[in-house]
Amino acid sequence: MQANGRAADESSRLMNREEFAVNENEELQIISTAGYTDLHNAVLSVCKSDETNDSHSYIDIDRLMSGAINLNMPNKEGYTAIGIAVEYQHKETVEHMLKQDKDGCLYLDYYPGDSESTMREIIMQTYPDLQPLLPKTLIESLDSSDRDIKLLAALQHDKYHIFSETLDSYKPNPWYDEPYHSYLLEIACQLKNRQRFVELLLDKGADPNIKNRVTGMPLIHATARSGNFEVLLILLKKLEIDISLTDNEEKIVLHWLAGVSERNAGDKQKIESCLKLLLTSNNIWKKCIDDRDSSGNTALCTAVERGFQERAKLLLNEGADIMVLEQGSKILLSASLPILEGILNDCLLSNDKPVTSRDLLLRFKNKFLMHIVPRIAESEHLTDLLRHPVVSTFLILKFDHIRLVFFLDMALYFIFLCILTAYILFHEPHNTLNAGSVAGNTTRPLGFNDSYVTSGMNDSKVISQTNDSDLDPLWHSLMAFWGVLIGRELIQLVMLRKTYLLSPEKWLMVLLFVASFISFSGLVDSMEVTLHSSAVALLLGWFELLLKSERLQQLSLKLEMLKTVSVTFFRFMASYVLLLIAFGLSFYILFRGSLQQDGTVMFSNPLLSLLKTVVMLTGEFKVTNLSFETVSFTSHVIFLLFVVLMAIISLNLLNGLAVSDTHVIRTNAEKLSLMARARLMSKIEEWIRVSPKWMIPSELLTKELYIFYPNRLNSIGSTQLRTILSTISMKRQANKKWQSSVGEDKWSLFTDKFCALELRQEKLERKLDRSAADSNANTGSCRHCRT
Repeated sequence: MQANGRAADESSRLMNREEFAVNENEELQIISTAGYTDLHNAVLSVCKSDETNDSHSYIDIDRLMSGAINLNMPNKEGYTAIGIAVEYQHKETVEHMLKQDKDGCLYLDYYPGDSESTMREIIMQTYPDLQPLLPKTLIESLDSSDRDIKLLAALQHDKYHIFSETLDSYKPNPWYDEPYHSYLLEIACQLKNRQRFVELLLDKGADPNIKNRVTGMPLIHATARSGNFEVLLILLKKLEIDISLTDNEEKIVLHWLAGVSERNAGDKQKIESCLKLLLTSNNIWKKCIDDRDSSGNTALCTAVERGFQERAKLLLNEGADIMVLEQGSKILLSASLPILEGILNDCLLSNDKPVTSRDLLLRFKNKFLMHIVPRIAESEHLTDLLRHPVVSTFLILKFDHIRLVFFLDMALYFIFLCILTAYILFHEPHNTLNAGSVAGNTTRPLGFNDSYVTSGMNDSKVISQTNDSDLDPLWHSLMAFWGVLIGRELIQLVMLRKTYLLSPEKWLMVLLFVASFISFSGLVDSMEVTLHSSAVALLLGWFELLLKSERLQQLSLKLEMLKTVSVTFFRFMASYVLLLIAFGLSFYILFRGSLQQDGTVMFSNPLLSLLKTVVMLTGEFKVTNLSFETVSFTSHVIFLLFVVLMAIISLNLLNGLAVSDTHVIRTNAEKLSLMARARLMSKIEEWIRVSPKWMIPSELLTKELYIFYPNRLNSIGSTQLRTILSTISMKRQANKKWQSSVGEDKWSLFTDKFCALELRQEKLERKLDRSAADSNANTGSCRHCRT
């Protein structure tokens, strides 16, 4: 009774919504939305019960098995009732159900869940002593009068002639209930050596995109799970196949192929053939190659986790995002490092010449390295791979090959910036916002006319020089370069789209072009707006040049120091903004009557007081201008607190943090320079992809291999050469070990066979000796009888 109560509780827990199935005898059975039948719940109750030796625990199982109602129906996860017992490793229940199945109705030749073995194989491996209790494989009769049963029997007996005669196009893919709960095409795809049957079913109109009615497993997933890769290739070559189908765990077929085991000889090549077919002939994988399943894993994560290096290499080569490894667990990240190092080693090829030979030739796989190296440079935990000899040498060679493109781009931008700067400085040299509307306060530079006109601003506060016709060539040159750069950016926007819009540097360029256009176009009448835009254009223009120079290896370290220290400063000061506001407002109350030497009020309003307080952090206190007498004692105390807390403690703390940051940067100088070069390569490749073909040599895009002679005159340093040559030596030693191990295996196999032949020869010799002795004995006895 206790077991029955637990079964009822488990049944109520699993069933959110109930569906009802009625068999031929009108007996009612309840099936939950998770696919659990009464037999599932009874087995689950026994497996979770402590009373495993109590015969009363199996009453419900015996009763339900005797009725043979949905005995082999799987749940949504693909497990039948006996599969639940095996999953829970409850041997007593498995043994009891096998003994109870006296008629051999249990169906064990199915694949449960995500297992790559059938239930029969799992039981034989887990409980080999139960093998005598296993029922025989279910095979239908060829003499059946039912057309569908005859089709299945022909498939099971491998009778293609009978199968083709019985099959018609009206119903090419029938569904089979108990005990199979599968379509005919599903069964055919999971049986070995049934390729002809599968092709015939597909030709007759069977749908390759079907999902199992009960489990929801797509056909291509089930085929990959069973390891029937020849049939999977047939399915994938069909034009109507939908390779984006997902199972109940949101896995696409790529997830299965990335992690399926290599159980038989030749499976490795077959799996890689299926992967190549998916990754190269279907554009859809450019969008969903990084799709995640319900556990958050991509196909690359699955391949790395299972240790399949070649599959991971295929996925990375076709665009899989390496950053998913960094976002995964630490175990996955640590497991990926040796695989990635092995992948990088595979990207280096060489001829058979000695490492010291002048004719030694190295080849670097350009396409793959240019995909993976920039992603490594953006990673937080994988950047140490940039020190790998293959990567560091490749970056040097790559830069030597396409540096002309980078310097041309830098020269184009630099000329534009110089012309823009010259035009702004010389076109409006006397433009200024005068508080007193006095033109004489401005200083005239040498070489400009003396005629001044006032602009149309309010109160004549802006004084401007008239346009000089001598600047027309400068203006036309500026317009030409501005148009070329705008055209380049528009091409990049059209080609890159989302990547372009998400780049902060690109938005900086957009602001630069807008501000510069306002400053030199003359379309805006307001001189004040023109002055603002000119100042912004100059600031952004030279700041952009600074960012571009960051990609040079010589300047990357210094700019990285500036960037890191700036980030540290702003993060630190963000915690003390409230303290700055407190002191700023206090100074406004205490010193708002204080005057500077020129007569201006120091703390005239709260906002200006905050600005003055920030400036005072640099040491510009101007104590002599502060009126401490207005609020005596309080003003002294608050000012001293400001000096101690902000000017002494905070600034010294910032100096210490800056020293610490610069020390770390200097320690990682090599890695940072490699990161800068990798980002530069990525930018150049991106620019090449969107540039017209007549501007860039086509070989920069189509070249698959970089050829390099390390022992000839080149730009690689001696230290770098030694590391890359040592990598070649290690690869060759590994190949020799592999070849020797293969030779040892072959020799071991030969000696085993030779020993077996020797034993066989000894046995034959013994038999011959015995037969000879028996014949001699018979001859002797015959002579004795005659005597």
